[in-house]
Parts: sequence; C-alpha cells; structure tokens
Amino acid sequence: MNSHAKMVFENTNYNSFIESINELLNIHHQNYQKLLRNKKIRRKITYFGNKKNKFLYEHINHPTFNKHLTRCLFYIYKLYSFTDVKENLFLRLSENKDLIKETLKEKQIFVFKELLNGNKCQKIINDLNHKKFLERNENSIKSIDLTKNNNNKGIWWIHDVNDLLQNVLIQQIMSSSYLIEIAQDYLGCRPILHNVQFWVSYPGDIESTQEFHQDFDDIKFLKVFIYLNDVNENNGPHCYVQNSLHKAHKIVSIDDKLSQRYHDTTVENEFKEDILYLKGKKGTMIIEDTHGLHKGTQVKKGNRIILQLLYGCSTYYPFKTKDFSKFDCNVQDHAILYKAFLRYPYSFMNFNFRQ
Repeated sequence: MNSHAKMVFENTNYNSFIESINELLNIHHQNYQKLLRNKKIRRKITYFGNKKNKFLYEHINHPTFNKHLTRCLFYIYKLYSFTDVKENLFLRLSENKDLIKETLKEKQIFVFKELLNGNKCQKIINDLNHKKFLERNENSIKSIDLTKNNNNKGIWWIHDVNDLLQNVLIQQIMSSSYLIEIAQDYLGCRPILHNVQFWVSYPGDIESTQEFHQDFDDIKFLKVFIYLNDVNENNGPHCYVQNSLHKAHKIVSIDDKLSQRYHDTTVENEFKEDILYLKGKKGTMIIEDTHGLHKGTQVKKGNRIILQLLYGCSTYYPFKTKDFSKFDCNVQDHAILYKAFLRYPYSFMNFNFRQ
C-alpha cells in the first residue's frame, strides 16, 4: 500500500467501501484524479447519453463514497488560506460565510437574495445583448435581443464563452475568493472552476433539464446560479429538493440511466416537504449541490436569464465533457482572471494565459 493510501486509511473510516477504496488507492498518485472506468462491472450499463460505461463513483452513486474520494484529495493538496482576503464584490458572502457553510452541509443549498446589485445584473445583460446564442435541440444559432421576449422558444445558451470572459464584472464573479472559500469548505478540498455558463429560457416544450434529475459533473461539485432578472412563478423558478443528496436512493435505482429523469409525481410522493421553488429578485444567488434532485421549471411567460459557475474537485470533468477545451485568455484582456490564477493556480487549471 503506498504512502497516500496509508495516510487516508489512518484518517478515515469508510469500511463499507473498503474493496473499492483499496483498488483506487493503489493507483499511482499522479493518476489518482483520472478515476479510470470500472472494468470490473461485467453487465451492460445504460448511460444517459452516448457513454459506454459509468465511472466507479457514478456506479456506486453514494455521497459517503464521494466524500471519501475528496478526502483523499484533501491529503494530497493543501487547502487554501483565506485569512488576508479583502474584496468588495460579494462582501456579504464573507459576512455570512459560517451560516452559508453550515446550511450547505445540512441542506446542500443556500439562497442569498439580491446579492448582486440590480444595476450590475442589467450591465451584464446589456453587454451580452445581441450576442450569438445556441438552441441545442435544433442546433440553431442566432443573435438574441435579451431586452425583449420576441417569439423565442426554449432554452438558448451563449454560443461563445469568450463573450463571458470579456465581461469585467463576470471576471470579478469568477475570481471571487469568497466563492472559492465556500466551495473549498463544502467540497473538503481545493476547488476547480470547471465552467461558466449563461443562458436565457423562454416558453416552450419541456426539455430534459426541466425534469427532476441528478447531475454527475464531478465526484463532488457545487454550482452557483445568479438570477439576472426577476424570477417569479411565471418565468421558470429553479426547483431543488433539499437534502435529497442523502435520500435520493428512495427513488434512484442502480439500474437507472445516469442522470435519469423522474416524473414530478414520483418526487413529490417521497419528498413533498423538501421541494423548494426558488423565486427571487434579480441578483439572487443560489449556491447548490446539483447532485441532489433538481430541475428548471417551464417558463410560462417572459424569460429567465441566468449566469452559472461550476466548481468541482477533480480533473475528471474534461474527460466527460464533449469537445472540452481550456479557456483561452491573455494577461491584458483578462487581468482580473490572471490575478486570480496567480493566487489560486489549482482552481484555475482550466485556464490558459498568454502574453
């Protein structure tokens, strides 16, 4: 048994997963995060999408096992210290960080109303107005006027992520030490900023993201959603089943497809008291572990505009994400991100910076 394995076993107690853990711990530590596909699974596995197999942690699909894996990373990579952080953006996160951390561990979700100033929300919308957006079902690309509803249908995603990276305010949000600290505390290890996304939802047919499901973006991960316009019962409030991370087994079967979709009635029968429909004014931030059951609700009228950040813990994400490529940045145009990269290089490993 290698030194990392001995250290983990001495400091943890997850006996129910001992065989799987022992196999993982004997992987050389330089390959540790790759979490190679589990070749011991003989039967055919139905995967949601075009994947041929599940990764080991996906097959086990147990929060305690995932916690163990992140604990291994905790012993390999030293945690960041945030004692000298002073930032103006999201200062209220810092002032309430103990409550946020405690609530996330208990319920896997925290909602901070109107955290981002409304004028700043509008500035992001104005800067991204008339950019090109992609409707994934039809693979349609067009410029969208975000200030009008027009006759758009369905969900439209920003087509070029560089449009987001050019926005100074979005750079500041992505670089927030307060968000990195919260993610580190929840994950139990250094976080990696895997992705930033922006989309606008209009009325239309129900899409797969608008049915209850679990995400499998990483071994353990945390998403940050920011409402950039007011969200009410008519324009698609986000829906989350609090504490379902530890209760999903009531409806999730080992034979289900990965990220299986579940009917509202199935979820309501088991978790009725824990279902949250999250309405909020522009600037509302939702910090959430979307490995718990969740969905976006259908827009009936108007639109809903969201900015999302994804924090994970391992380098697994690029293996899963189709056509993944690192964010291409330069020191001058992305100075805020570059400064964050120098301070938190592990967290910004998915960014390349050139002069």
